[in-house]
Amino acid sequence: PYTTLFRSGTPSTFGMPGGMLGDMPVGMPEIKGMRGGMPGLPQLSGMPGMPGGGMPGMSGLPMAQGISPATGMPANLDNEALAQMRFQQVAAEYEQQKHAGIAPEIAELSEYHGLDERATKALDEEMKKRKATFDADMQALWIGLEGASNPSGLLMTKLKDMRLGQFRGMSALDNKVQEFAKKYRLDAQAAVKLGEVLDKRDDPEADMVKIGKHLERSNKPSSLMMMLLRDLREGKPVKEPEFAAAIGSKAHEKELDKTMRTGRSRSRGGGRDRGGDRRG
Repeated sequence: PYTTLFRSGTPSTFGMPGGMLGDMPVGMPEIKGMRGGMPGLPQLSGMPGMPGGGMPGMSGLPMAQGISPATGMPANLDNEALAQMRFQQVAAEYEQQKHAGIAPEIAELSEYHGLDERATKALDEEMKKRKATFDADMQALWIGLEGASNPSGLLMTKLKDMRLGQFRGMSALDNKVQEFAKKYRLDAQAAVKLGEVLDKRDDPEADMVKIGKHLERSNKPSSLMMMLLRDLREGKPVKEPEFAAAIGSKAHEKELDKTMRTGRSRSRGGGRDRGGDRRG
């Protein structure tokens, strides 16, 4: 019966007006696997103009214009430029991995001073145990590592002092060192490092007296202090200064002030003598 339902000229098919279906082929096409496709439609396995079944005029989903699918980078760059870009990409990935899980304050200090990965991780682990003094310790480390030729090595020494309870941080600036730094115009870096070194000297007060003789003759006391610290760390005694006071130094200003006072005193004394002569 199904073969006669869709013949041409059938007067009525399930209530539909005769001729509604036109000259459709007899029976339903084979459905299994859609072999042969549906009547009146082209096959869908690889539409015209689409290799591999894509849409007409497109070859799959293309990369952005000018981007190489193999490298994901601009295709118009030469090998040297590509290598440089790849190096920068790898370096950025390494920095992200190196600072993964590191506190932001530690990462910033590490990046500024160029600390290696070992020192950075060691600092992060140690500072997690020093929450009570975290800010003061970090401030001291910022100052203490400034200008170091081997900041990672110096940091490891300071971490050892922390573990042994010998790291004083900003507390190394006790009242006497603060007054000394203010008197001789030392900057914060020189003052903190001086405090750390004096803490390990046998007679810090006597050292400060001798150091002061050097600093008062210099017009760059902080720089001179950093030079003197090397001998102090090695336990060497502080020698007497062998150079004259530089222009602009504290000692030079004292000499100028003394000279001006002497000149004013003589001028006033001479005036009185001349006045006495006139009265006589």
